[in-house]
Amino acid sequence: MEIVELSLRSSNQLVNDIQDQTINHGLFFDYHVYSPDVFQSRAEDLKKRSFQRRELSTYLREYTNRCLDHNEKTLENINRLEDPSSLVVIGGQQAGLLTGPLYTIHKIITIIKLAKEQEQKLGVPVIPVFWVAGEDHDFAEINHIFIKKNKMAKKLAINENPLKKQSVSEQPLNKHKTIEWIEQVFEAFGETDYSNQLIGTMKVCVESSKTYVEFFEKLILKLFGDTGLVLINSGDPDLKLLEKSCFRAIVDRNEEIYQAVQSQQIEMREHQYNPIIEMGDQSANFFFHHNGERFLFERRGNDAYHISEIGLTYSKAELIDLIETSPEKFSNNVVTRPLMQEYLFPTLAFIAGPGEVTYWAELKKVFSLFEMKMPPVLPRIQMTFLERAIERNIDETGIRIEEVLDEGVESAIERFLQKETPIDMDPLIEKAKLNIAEIHSSLVEAALEIDPSLKPVLKKNGEFIQDHLEFFSKTVDKRKRQKHDVMLSKFQAIELELLPSLHPQERIWNIYYYLNKFGPEFVGELLNLSYSFNGKHKIVKI
Repeated sequence: MEIVELSLRSSNQLVNDIQDQTINHGLFFDYHVYSPDVFQSRAEDLKKRSFQRRELSTYLREYTNRCLDHNEKTLENINRLEDPSSLVVIGGQQAGLLTGPLYTIHKIITIIKLAKEQEQKLGVPVIPVFWVAGEDHDFAEINHIFIKKNKMAKKLAINENPLKKQSVSEQPLNKHKTIEWIEQVFEAFGETDYSNQLIGTMKVCVESSKTYVEFFEKLILKLFGDTGLVLINSGDPDLKLLEKSCFRAIVDRNEEIYQAVQSQQIEMREHQYNPIIEMGDQSANFFFHHNGERFLFERRGNDAYHISEIGLTYSKAELIDLIETSPEKFSNNVVTRPLMQEYLFPTLAFIAGPGEVTYWAELKKVFSLFEMKMPPVLPRIQMTFLERAIERNIDETGIRIEEVLDEGVESAIERFLQKETPIDMDPLIEKAKLNIAEIHSSLVEAALEIDPSLKPVLKKNGEFIQDHLEFFSKTVDKRKRQKHDVMLSKFQAIELELLPSLHPQERIWNIYYYLNKFGPEFVGELLNLSYSFNGKHKIVKI
């Protein structure tokens, strides 16, 4: 494996401006993430704060032993959290099937590599932590992976219909359906020398898991357990005992939180950035769990919280009491989750995807409201895997990989066909269309002198003639493409691998495709590479 770096532009202007260091960081963040001393500065600031280190470590040990396979290195890192100088590098994602899209793996690699680098530089324990968004209830977002079928990316979903608003961490794993689905996935991947071993490992993880979140966590630790990665499931009821005081503060200052987000969003728009957090006019920015589903609270006046879907209303005092007695009934949304994370962990850095960078920028005033600094928000490593066969296709077609990642291959195909075709038919056909339309118009004009009622049928006749010319054009184009089918298939293979359905590879393909093709040590080999946290796109040649 080797890495080549590219300077690619993001569709997110905020990310571009952070990379170019043209953004006014102080308006949106508390730290300049690409400053040479940013992590040293953050570590000094965290010395001024206190955390529930012993309680958090005790909980994480219990959760790891209860829900996950016993992992010595993970447990060692959990113990190190009790060290008053210890820090964490943290990021999170939903619990996708078979770990979900590649960007989940990329994010974890970023977390692990940065934690290791900063532990060496700062001389204190820096622990990699992955926050599993087990509270999320949109199962349709995580119930599938994409496979290659008929030279296209096709979604392969598991056939499961949970309650509409049931948290994924509460959804029982259908073991029979999951194993059937896994076999379908590997059939689509194609059998290799590694398939049976991978399927066998997955079946063991399925049989020992109660929920889809546990299945996700077990696979993650199979891939990254040797690194000491610590997992935390935000949907675990026992975690809520540690979160009570933060939930009380969220309720107590609820309208101020809402106003702080609104004010920050106005600031962003004034600087030509587009906020992505959507809040209803009375959104309370936290959820309530009721009869197996979760619902978003709304404020009613100064002292009431209401869920219209189920007709439930509590006063502020009643909610505060309920947090004390039943904290497991509460969960965070996109606004309050970062606050809770910062409350629980001494965060040296938060590892963010492009969208997360934007919504964290919308929360600066929320952190200020609670007299906390937002941690450095570092964009995760973005990478694209480049297989040797695809690299050969790139060499043969002459297309630039930057062009593929930016817009796909269609423009390059058109250039190739124009170069290889002796006559450009398009202008000839367009000229013919205009000439024939002009002749037909004069004929129609004469015919209408004879019988005006002929107008509808003659109009259709004109359309018919134009359609035939279009058919002529498509027939020539089809034959032209058939003539160069071998070369065009190479262009299409490049796009399918690197920009499937015109989406980044990391948003479509799954890590197990590569494990099945290159072996179970593939992730370990990725971890052994050297990465620069410089915002540049990584092409990993495999």
